[in-house]
Amino acid sequence: MSKINSPVIAAIISSALLLSGCNDKDNKSEEITFTDIAVVQSKGKSESMIEFTDGSTDVASNYNSKTETDYGIATRGEYIYHIGRKDIDTIQKYHIDNPQLGYYPGEGYSMRSAGETTSANPYNISFITDDTAVITRYGQAKAWVVNLAAKNAGDFLIRELDISHHVSGENDEVPEMDMVFTHNNRVYITLQNLTSWASSGNEKVVVFDATSWEEIDTDSVTPGTQAIELSLANHQSGVVYGDTMYLGSLVYYPLSGGIEAVNLNDFSTEVLTDEYAVNRITATESGKIFFTTYEGWNGDLGSSVDTLYSLNADNSVSLVSNDLASGNISALASKGEVLWLGLPGSANKIIRIDAAADFSAPKPLNEIQLSSVETALKPVQIEFLTVEQNIGDF
Repeated sequence: MSKINSPVIAAIISSALLLSGCNDKDNKSEEITFTDIAVVQSKGKSESMIEFTDGSTDVASNYNSKTETDYGIATRGEYIYHIGRKDIDTIQKYHIDNPQLGYYPGEGYSMRSAGETTSANPYNISFITDDTAVITRYGQAKAWVVNLAAKNAGDFLIRELDISHHVSGENDEVPEMDMVFTHNNRVYITLQNLTSWASSGNEKVVVFDATSWEEIDTDSVTPGTQAIELSLANHQSGVVYGDTMYLGSLVYYPLSGGIEAVNLNDFSTEVLTDEYAVNRITATESGKIFFTTYEGWNGDLGSSVDTLYSLNADNSVSLVSNDLASGNISALASKGEVLWLGLPGSANKIIRIDAAADFSAPKPLNEIQLSSVETALKPVQIEFLTVEQNIGDF
């Protein structure tokens, strides 16, 4: 079991254990494992930070405070990865025992290759093992396979995955690689393939073998090495559940989009709905799909106007709650059968919702909300640590 050295984080775990009712330290048969520590990337107009919360009672703020705001986070086990995106181009690694002490020198390892003069804009990360991952670089044509256990910058980059042959045209050198997923020893990278920030009609998913690192031909009939062709444009969110990848499409003008499913066994695709501009999507442990729709921009909050829906088995859509319609939702995640929503406002907060409820008709928020906590800044991304801790450690 892990021993948590950070007193603030230990307090979060301790309070959650007490709430569980299993607080008899002498009763080893009552040992439980607590895993719901959320890591939150939050930001304001001119600052950003990492916050930690159990989602129920406690929040620990002001970790890794930055004046830049374009950061993403990822988690693996007890580790947090802080990804500096456009014009920052760094990645730093932290452990929950001391979430302010970086494993890598300085601000972290650079995500630019030697000679690159424009931002690599590292965007998303998917883990092959605890120490190996693939990182998409939205501003370049090569994704990186990296060694997360590297002790120096020279050992960090393992190899590059060249995707330049999938760009839209002769004068386009960047395929706008965005999301990356790992499934059954394959790596899937989504390409937006924009031209002047508009769809080129060349949206794809590129597939690599995670052992040989050779690109996989997804169409044995067509000559050459093919990627999975998508029907919708500008996919910006996605999740894998079982053997299906669900991709959320959002086109800002004219406002459109939908959800497209990719079968990871035979590479076939299906548009499940094209009636919504989808900006966030998640899947619960049982496979229920939830998503938020982009409906406009709230300049005062610096956040989108959204509605939360569930996707039904017949691909129909259900409104989760009238209280979450045309409001402001800045983050969406799930753990088990619980949804975690970031809600910006005069008091920024995270609420937890019972995802197992029947949403055949919209539910009042007070019937499905499990808890609420306030965060220091607007929560824009929520990830979860896997921290094994038993009662006897306190």
